[in-house]
Amino acid sequence: MVLASAGTAQAYIGPGAGFAVMGSFLAMFAAIFSAVVALFTWPIRYVIRAIKHRHAFARAKIKRCVILGLDGLDPNLAEKFLAEGKLPNFARLKEKGCFKRLATTVPSMSPVAWSSFQTGSNPGKHNIFDFLTRDTRTYMPKLSSVDIRGPRRNISIGKFQIPLGKADIRLLRKGKPFWKT
Repeated sequence: MVLASAGTAQAYIGPGAGFAVMGSFLAMFAAIFSAVVALFTWPIRYVIRAIKHRHAFARAKIKRCVILGLDGLDPNLAEKFLAEGKLPNFARLKEKGCFKRLATTVPSMSPVAWSSFQTGSNPGKHNIFDFLTRDTRTYMPKLSSVDIRGPRRNISIGKFQIPLGKADIRLLRKGKPFWKT
């Protein structure tokens, strides 16, 4: 009875709804347009990349080198499991490539060992001795391999800080990585 006697309803829709719909439409249109352009220009970009980089590895003595380093893996266990046939994929890698034990660093910790591997220098040269070091001003712990500072300018809205810019990230490891020499 109530449904049969219902009349027309009037409602006001403010301009904000139109802006929201239009903004969403423009974002979707831009995304779809970018995807279509990327799809159609892919063959051209592929050819340009092939022409630019065709001589990059022509004079290389070794065509490909993959270093598989497993952090914290005991080489005695790896050799035992290889001999028992429990690591068939590693066995194939060992047959086609090589398997070598690496000596560790002093102190034998991951950031020290990987920094020494990357730079080819000892901890005294690359200055990484642990995961953490101390801040000389406050004696509070801080990361030893990277210094991360927030952006220089922020907007404060109540208890929230909105950064205006990017964070300043500075690597503290001294020495040059082997891939940059």
